[in-house]
Amino acid sequence: MSEGVLYMLLEYFSQYIKITRGVSDSTVRHYITGLNTINTLLKKYDYIVKNVFEAVTVDELNLIKLFTLTNEEFLIKDTVGNRMYSVAFNHYYKFACEDTLFYQRELQKMDIVLPKPQIVSTTQTSWRRNQIIISQVIEGANYCCEHDAKHKTFTSAATGKPYMEGHHLIPMKYQSEFNVGIDVYANIISLCPICHRLLHYGARTEKDCTLTEIYEARICRLKNSGIDLNIDDFLRLVG
Repeated sequence: MSEGVLYMLLEYFSQYIKITRGVSDSTVRHYITGLNTINTLLKKYDYIVKNVFEAVTVDELNLIKLFTLTNEEFLIKDTVGNRMYSVAFNHYYKFACEDTLFYQRELQKMDIVLPKPQIVSTTQTSWRRNQIIISQVIEGANYCCEHDAKHKTFTSAATGKPYMEGHHLIPMKYQSEFNVGIDVYANIISLCPICHRLLHYGARTEKDCTLTEIYEARICRLKNSGIDLNIDDFLRLVG
């Protein structure tokens, strides 16, 4: 990890491991040291994905998992280190894509204040976002629409579950208006395709009614993540 840069998933992983394992800050640092050792090897071998914390999809994490199972230098280092590196990665992998019960029961405990993300410069400037936490939010909602759980949808070929979409309540284009990160669990909601399209394309009166209900249900979580807005400012940004 480059100096001065904080990756969102590192912060969330630290919170997760404290909650689920009941470990101390020193143990968390121990796990992170193990993950950064993997990062060093990923860069050394010019691997496809070069940093665990920059893997933003499960497919990218699976590539790193393959690396830990096949790279000879890693396997030797892991054996000498009493498997500390593979244990650290396995904890991270479980956090990122396997702990369904945690997402469904305790996801709100992950509402913490995060720093602003990196800006990604391509032909346009955009704010970095992470697909992994969107998937976790949808899984945490048990593949239901969080606006109206009675809404039904089709079965997703990718997951075998009801198809849902992750929606940023406050769009990422407004990140510059905040001193904290807004690509966070509290700012993402699982919606069926109809409700998602309503928030993007619906008539003003219908949108505001729906958004007001969402605001009332979500404002405490947003505040816990450092996003403190009154209803008027919320509607201005999300509408």
